[in-house]
Amino acid sequence: MAQKDVGNKIPIYKLKTTDEVMKYYDEWGDKDKYNKDMVDWNYTGPKETAEIFNKYEKNKDTLIFDAGCGTGLVGMELKKYSFKNFHGADLSQTLIDTVPKDLYQKLVKVDLNKPIEVEENFYGGVMCVGTFTFGHVKPNALDEFIRITKPGGLICFTINEGIHE
Repeated sequence: MAQKDVGNKIPIYKLKTTDEVMKYYDEWGDKDKYNKDMVDWNYTGPKETAEIFNKYEKNKDTLIFDAGCGTGLVGMELKKYSFKNFHGADLSQTLIDTVPKDLYQKLVKVDLNKPIEVEENFYGGVMCVGTFTFGHVKPNALDEFIRITKPGGLICFTINEGIHE
């Protein structure tokens, strides 16, 4: 994994409540600032995670749930590997509104710390990049990811180094 400069991200890591997180990301997504910061920070999470998912998932038609889809960076990376069936969910409507049109078949505003309104064994894969970090998505979300993933399906996610343990 690439070494990251987290100095500029500290305000994100100090957020405590879901409302604080939502407000921060809604403001951050305005005027494409979020995407610009991802480029400036050389954020490679979506690229690296899509690469790993592609290594193990051979069915390019599988339906993928992008949990915490943000502006669609993971979907764009998966598309490079010829995956094309995505549902995205994010806490920030502002970020969802910036997702490129026709990238995802379905986009919903969701708090991933609560039960996901999807039937069991629905998705062939779940991607969750950049949300398991300070003040964001809690570990219980993994239970939901397992519940909504088909038997034999893949769950591919990142965890912030600082909260890993």
